[in-house]
Amino acid sequence: MAKTKRKAAKKKVIKKKATKKTAKKKVAKKKPVKKVKAKAKKKAPAKKTTVKKPSKKAAIPTLDLEQYEPQVKEEAGLIDITQGSTQFAWIGAGQCGGRLVKSFYDLGYRKVLAVNTSHHDLDLLEIPKNQKFLMDIGEMGAGKDMARGKDAAQKYQQEILHTIRKLFASGVKHIMVCFGAGGGTGSGGVLELIETAKKYARHNGIANPDKSVGAIMTLPTIGEASSPLVAKNAYKIANDLGKLAEAGKLSPLIIIDNERINKLYPGLTVKSFWPTINSTVSGLFDIFNKLSAQSSRYTSFDTVDYQSIIETGGCAIMGITKVKQITDTYSISRAVKNNLEKTLLAGGFDLSTAKVAGCIVVGGKKLMANVSGLQDRINYAFDVLSEITGKATIHRGVYEDDRDSLRVYTIIGGLNLPEKRLAELKG
Repeated sequence: MAKTKRKAAKKKVIKKKATKKTAKKKVAKKKPVKKVKAKAKKKAPAKKTTVKKPSKKAAIPTLDLEQYEPQVKEEAGLIDITQGSTQFAWIGAGQCGGRLVKSFYDLGYRKVLAVNTSHHDLDLLEIPKNQKFLMDIGEMGAGKDMARGKDAAQKYQQEILHTIRKLFASGVKHIMVCFGAGGGTGSGGVLELIETAKKYARHNGIANPDKSVGAIMTLPTIGEASSPLVAKNAYKIANDLGKLAEAGKLSPLIIIDNERINKLYPGLTVKSFWPTINSTVSGLFDIFNKLSAQSSRYTSFDTVDYQSIIETGGCAIMGITKVKQITDTYSISRAVKNNLEKTLLAGGFDLSTAKVAGCIVVGGKKLMANVSGLQDRINYAFDVLSEITGKATIHRGVYEDDRDSLRVYTIIGGLNLPEKRLAELKG
């Protein structure tokens, strides 16, 4: 019994000692451990990396594609066989317009295109086939119906534009649309064709197409205008284009009065009537373009003078007269007046509305050398023209040739519409 108690007491003592040791160990764990800083290793010096510069002699690699570079050929377009101060292109609408551009073609202006709704009219034109464009709207054509002519020009506008780009190419400075007032194709389609010409002008790098696209409009004879439909068509389109020209959106609008030319050439045969009218218009136009490209030992009517007239907007008229009595003091001034009153290719204008004009005197070499006082008479004629045209700017030119005569050529620009003549159509 006593031994058992002593054994139990001994076990308690041993247990207490074990418990104290365990407690001491736990306390020891809670004590913070001092961190020993590791000695920083010395960094080895960085190795310098040297960047190799490309050798100047290194060759640029050749690509296989270079061997297949396309050879693009620029379109040269048609080439004129005549020379003037300004390179023109011509678009003829309808029968009358086609005849007009044919007359310019005959003078050497090769950049022409005739458009029509009738293949019969195109077939009769003696110009290359690729310079004829049929606006096919049926066998009957426009038939003096302006609405059909307008629809045709709208329908084929993109194709016509493509054709003139190909034919005319680059270098053109002025485009003229020719037509006869009174018909269906020309009168109906001319406004659309003018816009097409302006698109071409922009594509060609012309800064202001309004000054570089004009029109030649022929007015019907009295016999033609006896048809109410023809007179109505002519009056309407003349007014429409006149407003465009006066607003500076068309330059110039050249008006040719077939009735006036008919009186200038009385007794013409049926066969020679239209060729005579058309050659008169184209020939007179051509003279101003050619003379403005030539120098004169006296007074030059140069390119700038000419272009100031054709770019001034409004209506323009042309005329020529021959001076018969050169020794008369007032013969040349009378010739100028006669030109304005009788021999211009259209009448009914108020000449005081003119903005600019050109007057060119061309005489034979012998006349220029031997007729005394001739220069004074020429100067007086210029002054008379200035007074008649309401103090418009007058560009003068004096030239000589080998003919034994004296001629006076007149071109007047910036005019208002010939209200008097149009009133006759309306009446």
